[in-house]
Amino acid sequence: MVKMLSRLGALRPHIFDVLLGALAFALSAAMLFGYDLADDGVLRVLMLPHAKITEAYYHITMPYQNGVGYVAIGGDFIISPACMGVRFIVMLFCMVVCFFTMRFRGKDKLVFFSLSLVGSVIIGILASCVRIISSVPLVLSGQFVALHAGTGVVIYLLTLVGVYVLINRCLNNRATGGSYEKQ
Repeated sequence: MVKMLSRLGALRPHIFDVLLGALAFALSAAMLFGYDLADDGVLRVLMLPHAKITEAYYHITMPYQNGVGYVAIGGDFIISPACMGVRFIVMLFCMVVCFFTMRFRGKDKLVFFSLSLVGSVIIGILASCVRIISSVPLVLSGQFVALHAGTGVVIYLLTLVGVYVLINRCLNNRATGGSYEKQ
């Protein structure tokens, strides 16, 4: 009986981690559901960073067209709601929360959880912008859909791995007092 109680006591700190993971999945589901139901006014604002970064990079103008997205003058390409990368943002957020929240204690868990959400949105938007910018030259190829999808897979995978490695390295550095020496 004492051993069983001891094991339950050891599990208690992990219950908060499981609850934060469940909260991350609930927020993710709400984000996906809300994005699917968003009207043109909301989509126009959410996709604005993608359009502005693409406009600045290619020196073009992209007005918003209701029901379509941001359309390049001349109609060569469109930044549609699917280009936002909301599924990638959700995946990144869930990965960071599930892999790293357990390394924090007390209020630091909540701070890290909040920073994970904000950071995932920012990094997700930047990764989606890189995907869009790198795909524009492929528009005139006969295989744009496949090339655009492949480009997205590579960029998103590199971003996931990069974020994981960066956070892991920072947290390991923090745990060792700032030393990167091999042990």
